[in-house]
Amino acid sequence: MIGTGRADDRDTVLGLGADTFVDLQAERLEEIGHVDVVLDVIGGEILDRSAALVRPGGTLVTIAQPVTVQPANGRAVFFVVEPDRARLADLARRLRDGRLTPIVGSVRPLAEAAAAFAPGKRTPGKTIIRVTED
Repeated sequence: MIGTGRADDRDTVLGLGADTFVDLQAERLEEIGHVDVVLDVIGGEILDRSAALVRPGGTLVTIAQPVTVQPANGRAVFFVVEPDRARLADLARRLRDGRLTPIVGSVRPLAEAAAAFAPGKRTPGKTIIRVTED
């Protein structure tokens, strides 16, 4: 498995199980070679460049935006997650059991929600918005 990101993400990505890491700012994505599946969570230019990585018969999946490119001899899918009570309950169980370990970057009060996601603001890990005070 190949993971990508910024240089600061290298240890985290490798720690999550990637065999190889590609720094999107310092290395050429196109030098990865052909892969069976690309999972894009960034969109834009990275999505466009990722289509060339998909081997014939492979799949490009993006959750960032509707598909704008088609891999040669492959397929492209825009994957949108719909709320599902049973699946959310399963995720909650996995979290409680320690089988799911999210990477939390920051916890912010509701009043700071807009600032937490402002353009140019980057926090490694997930940002949690606290709706109530305990």
